[in-house]
Amino acid sequence: MNNVHPVYTEKNNCQDCYKCIKVCPVKAIKFEDYSASIVPERCIWCGACVEICPADAKKVRNDVDSVLRALKNKEQIIVSLAPSYLSEFADIDKNILIAAFKDAGFYGVSETALGAELVAKAAKQWFDKQDKGVYFSSCCPTTVQLVRKYYPQYSQNISPIASPVEAHAKFLKQIYPDCKIAFAGPCIAKKTELDLKDNYLDYVLTFREVKELFENIGVDFEFQKPSADDTFIPMKAGMGNLYPTDGGMLTCMMNVGNDTVDVGYEKNVQYPKANTQYNEYLTVSGVDNVREVLQDAEQFDKNKKYFIEILGCQGGCVMGPQAIKKTSPLVKRMQVIDNITPKDDNILYDKLFTTDISSDFDNINAFDKKTYSQKDIVQALKRVNKVSDEDYLNCGGCGYDNCKSFASALLDGLAENDMCVSYMRRVARDKTNILLKKMPQGVVIVDENLKIIQANEKFAITLGKEMEELYSIKPGLAGLDITKELSFHKYFSRVLNTCADISEQDIRDGENYYRLSVFSVQDHQQVCGIIENMHAPEVRKDIVLTRTQDVIKQNMKVVQQIAFLLGENASYTESMLNSIVESHQGKEEDNQPITFDLNV
Repeated sequence: MNNVHPVYTEKNNCQDCYKCIKVCPVKAIKFEDYSASIVPERCIWCGACVEICPADAKKVRNDVDSVLRALKNKEQIIVSLAPSYLSEFADIDKNILIAAFKDAGFYGVSETALGAELVAKAAKQWFDKQDKGVYFSSCCPTTVQLVRKYYPQYSQNISPIASPVEAHAKFLKQIYPDCKIAFAGPCIAKKTELDLKDNYLDYVLTFREVKELFENIGVDFEFQKPSADDTFIPMKAGMGNLYPTDGGMLTCMMNVGNDTVDVGYEKNVQYPKANTQYNEYLTVSGVDNVREVLQDAEQFDKNKKYFIEILGCQGGCVMGPQAIKKTSPLVKRMQVIDNITPKDDNILYDKLFTTDISSDFDNINAFDKKTYSQKDIVQALKRVNKVSDEDYLNCGGCGYDNCKSFASALLDGLAENDMCVSYMRRVARDKTNILLKKMPQGVVIVDENLKIIQANEKFAITLGKEMEELYSIKPGLAGLDITKELSFHKYFSRVLNTCADISEQDIRDGENYYRLSVFSVQDHQQVCGIIENMHAPEVRKDIVLTRTQDVIKQNMKVVQQIAFLLGENASYTESMLNSIVESHQGKEEDNQPITFDLNV
């Protein structure tokens, strides 16, 4: 078991962003101290947060170093190569790809599709024995996590069969008991399979990690010269390579035995089981789509039996979050189909299909989601000043779908008040209003069009009775054009254009005499002006005190400079006179030194 979860947050890079919350299908994110971290017991490891994070703060656990150490220690490691390789490395010859892995130090390469073929047979046999109802595939670890954690009522409806890579690893260790198995594919959630009980996997690498490993070692496809031994071991797979596409598992299941059915792209397929009963084989991909199916499962026809292939990634595993190539799912599907070749005739197939691959997934515990009363929700929303239905904006700025979901997150301790955009806007506005109201000077904030955004009452009073009356009608004066109200609006224009602040500019406007300071709030977008009426008694008193203090400071500075100069000159003169006297000391009859003290 690895102590680091498959996905984690690098907190230094995560600041004030709710994108991961917005895209997380199960909201397995906790926002605390301005950072969004993963909640492991809630997470289904789909990787959506990794893909959306603009600061690269959501990290996938990197297992390259552990594999490099194992290779350096000469461990025999077989690569279980996910069938998505057919699209990921569509332009690379298979033998060259195998040669590259072996050049990196791996013992050999085997196709995970062998395990997929085994899973198809086991799933078909299990499904055929079930009663009417809805049943789900167990191949995708993300959707297994989803069902087990959030829809535990369907836990027993998941086919009790290991994933293709687990089945493949168990099969390989029967043939190569001294080897370790490293899975390579586009999936993040596969890293959780290392924690399964009775686990046969030893390492999990994503395709991006494979690229990193090759670059670290210095392996380049261009310089590979494959030999006759550079082939898949112990044999080549066949139809199992369809698994990473929508309906690929169903195609394999229904090709078990003599019955064959073609599964179209995102099409439902009916497969006749008996004269009076039909089995439905369905495929759905994408976590949100899978959730809809799980929510509506009770509406399925009770007289039928359904097997639903559920895949976490929209378009199938070929669209895994750690795939390097980002082409469309349809293109990748065609690449997979075009590159499938017939399987080998090999006696080991008998051993493959006798491998026990049962699994119960009991290590994945249901998440105990708390439910809250309407009263609890209302109380939580009051924390962000939402007291009526009109306040429920449901803007999604916090990352949650609506205000009530945000309230539940607040109660769960996953969210903070500051995440609500409308709440923070109101807090900022209220603080601004209080600050403007308390300021003794007139304050006005204008935009790039010289329209007032906000002004305090003191601003209106300073400019005279007409403006004061206008303020009483329209508090704040928002939208007022200062070019029509202020004769000295040019100072605001200058700061907007140059972003150079103006400090304490004296302005005479007719009989009025103002002191104005203008500074930039947002460069070229908003400026703030502070204005005082110089004729106001309190301003005159302030000016007298300030200017008196300035005069005193200047006088003291001059006095200090004079004193310094006089003191320095006196000291020099005293020194020179004493040196002259000392030079004549020997000529004095009484030999007594004569000195001068200029300080007397």
